[in-house]
Amino acid sequence: MNRINNEVFFLGFCVEIYKAEKKMNGQDAFNYLYRTGATNYIIDCCESLHTTGHLYVIDSIDEYIKNHNMVMTDTDLH
Repeated sequence: MNRINNEVFFLGFCVEIYKAEKKMNGQDAFNYLYRTGATNYIIDCCESLHTTGHLYVIDSIDEYIKNHNMVMTDTDLH
């Protein structure tokens, strides 16, 4: 696989683990991550994030969103 395919594959993986953890559907999880800029963060940090566990990835995404003033609300979860 080339680098772009790896990044897309990893982004899909992150959406899947994020939606499961946050009890969201896939489209809502992707939209939320996209709106908050977390998709760019995931792609930019793909090489280092993919070497960690899924709980670290979720925590890292949440930390990124928090640090960029993108706080999740109840309406974002539904």
